[in-house]
Amino acid sequence: MARAIRPPRPTYTNSQVLGFYFRPCRDENDEVILEYFRCRCGTVRKQTHRNGYSNLMQHIRREHPDYETVMLDATTAETGSLVNFVRHSALNLHGWMVWIVMCNLPLSFCESREARRYSSLDPISEETLRAGMDGVVVAVERSIASELPARFGIMLDGWAHASEHYIAVFACYEVNGCPKTTLLSMAPLLDALDDDLSAQGHLEFLATMLPRDYGVQMAQCRFLVADNCAVNRRLATLMSVPLVGCASHRLNLAVQADMASHEENLAAVQALMVKLRTLTQSAKLRLKTPLRPVIRQYTRWSSTFEMVRRHLQLLAFLDAKDDDLMDLLPPPAMNKRLRALYQELCDIVSARWPFKATTSTCWTFASVPRANIVHSPDFEAGCVRVLRGKAQRLTRAEKAALQPFEAARPDDAAASEEEEDPAASFVERLRKRRRLAQDRVKYEQLKSIPPTSNVVERFFSIARVTFGHQRHGLLPRTLETILFLRQNRSYWDATTVDNLS
Repeated sequence: MARAIRPPRPTYTNSQVLGFYFRPCRDENDEVILEYFRCRCGTVRKQTHRNGYSNLMQHIRREHPDYETVMLDATTAETGSLVNFVRHSALNLHGWMVWIVMCNLPLSFCESREARRYSSLDPISEETLRAGMDGVVVAVERSIASELPARFGIMLDGWAHASEHYIAVFACYEVNGCPKTTLLSMAPLLDALDDDLSAQGHLEFLATMLPRDYGVQMAQCRFLVADNCAVNRRLATLMSVPLVGCASHRLNLAVQADMASHEENLAAVQALMVKLRTLTQSAKLRLKTPLRPVIRQYTRWSSTFEMVRRHLQLLAFLDAKDDDLMDLLPPPAMNKRLRALYQELCDIVSARWPFKATTSTCWTFASVPRANIVHSPDFEAGCVRVLRGKAQRLTRAEKAALQPFEAARPDDAAASEEEEDPAASFVERLRKRRRLAQDRVKYEQLKSIPPTSNVVERFFSIARVTFGHQRHGLLPRTLETILFLRQNRSYWDATTVDNLS
């Protein structure tokens, strides 16, 4: 059986061509006259809804045979619309890219027989899709490079999966006074045999990636936002920039230290939950309640809270006479201590929600930056004072730490200052000097410094879902392309795809 070859579709659909050439006719009251359209050449044609575009397209083909060339050379001002002159092939490729990237589908989905059958998009090959995605990545990098200011910050974190260690780098800066966090790179850190996970390895990665992909240098980075580990503190020292330790990470360390005295009770609950997750016990529990056992993750204190809460909820459904559970059930005295611990964790949870934000209001919870893990205590304390509107209370050390963030004064600002009146008293002159000193120093870019690295944590959660259970063979380069396009979705559209060729 011979396979029927679908004829190639034109560059533009009939709807796009008519939207470029025709406009609805209007009467003297500026009301639309139904079924009558006026061409750019002045011709008025009638087209009923039930006949489609046949009458209007006949006029286009007869009077404007070069309409494709004209539309290719058209501009936004001439068309009044951005979609009207985007080629159909670019719209088709853009549709496949959005569908596959945003819905976490395999790249081979575009070659699926079912996808081609039930989709209105024209079929393309996986090679075409990959080439389009690589071209859009380059275009997005150019857009980000043109948007990056002369001074910016970096937020980074690492993630390990399937013996690969990835590092995600975000840029923190302001656009029209609004903070913005943009993904710059998500790539494996170990590329060569002599690479390592030390601070020097991170520094070499950043020193190579920034000028290569975005045309900026390491010297343009003003601050670093990351976890409070020793590698990040050493990296900030090598970069000669202040390190803003993640407030969520500090909260997790504090809660873990506070729960160390309850480790025996928590270990007993953990053993019970693991037992309840077995096939036999889970089947017994399913007959009594829809609640499922929850185990804790040692790197997330919130999982401990969820485990203790679920344990207290399941106590009423557990059979104390069950031989398999008899030795694992906590005694009444331990349950009493667990209820007290649960109340303490509830108070911590109520104070946790501000740490989920990325605005400067979270800086109010960083008012004790004097722990041993804090890399730049004076810088963080100074940021808190400035963002609270108390810049006049900065100490000498805090002013020195914030000196790189001082806004440049206009040349006419100093000249506009009033000269001191020789007849004024000493107290009046001193007050005036203090007032001018307070008004003179302004700090910029502090609002763009996120107090947490939760953005990177959420990004890695998306990366983990992207791998799933059936995509562990995904190459690091392909994973980086998918996540880069998904995270920076606002930087590309059909026009970006259309400009690739």
